[in-house]
Amino acid sequence: MDMLTHALNYASSGYSVLPIKANSKTPLIVYSNRPPLTKTEIEEYWTKYPNANIALKTTDFFVMDIDTKEAHGTDGMKSYKRLPKGAVIPTQTQRTASGGLQLFYRKPKNADIKQIIGFKPGIDIKAHENNYVLVPPSRTSKGKYEWITGLKIVEPTPLLIELISNHHPQQINAQNGTYQRSIEHKKWTGALLDKLVEGAPEGQRNDFLTRLCGQLLYTKADDRTVWELLNFANNHNQPPLGQQEVRKIMTSILKRELSKYE
Repeated sequence: MDMLTHALNYASSGYSVLPIKANSKTPLIVYSNRPPLTKTEIEEYWTKYPNANIALKTTDFFVMDIDTKEAHGTDGMKSYKRLPKGAVIPTQTQRTASGGLQLFYRKPKNADIKQIIGFKPGIDIKAHENNYVLVPPSRTSKGKYEWITGLKIVEPTPLLIELISNHHPQQINAQNGTYQRSIEHKKWTGALLDKLVEGAPEGQRNDFLTRLCGQLLYTKADDRTVWELLNFANNHNQPPLGQQEVRKIMTSILKRELSKYE
């Protein structure tokens, strides 16, 4: 079965399909806030790019993304096993190219399912309507994506919904004893500093770094300082963009700023 047929099958099952550059995670089209591709559009894109990978926008579903220590430095399975008993139930699950797991859950109506990078150590919740995940038979240089259960996607348990809805990043860190203060009126500089460690998921990284670069230049900091801070922030993306892409973002914003004085 070719990639076009797979893409059409996903679309006929109600998913919003995206064409991704072959052997990569880079979209071939502008997709933010775009309605699902039609059958004609899917046929057009995969005829033009027959080897394109397939991604699904997390519009009506979300993914619990569990990393491996080998690929990402943090063992998400340890965190997964520590989740409260009964929080996670079997559902459609795939193994990613890097060896991690992604559990697919249908978004319940009237539930607060939000995107959380760092839900638990090694576990992210990918849920933003403009985010996406690659699906079989896609592959990258790290390997292939493959379904490992024959189950259909189900709704999450009320307990998992509660854990996601009540998640708050400003918590005590039990490992090193540090904590985040509760701040009601944060200053602009404080919010900017927070962004440096905030990070962004796939599908939002370019926009995130573009806005951040503009804010950093607005402070009148030296270009070298902005470059160093932009790379620091990029290291918190999931996963980080390549150096060439970061350089392209900063060059573009610098040109835009310089044009204001012409």
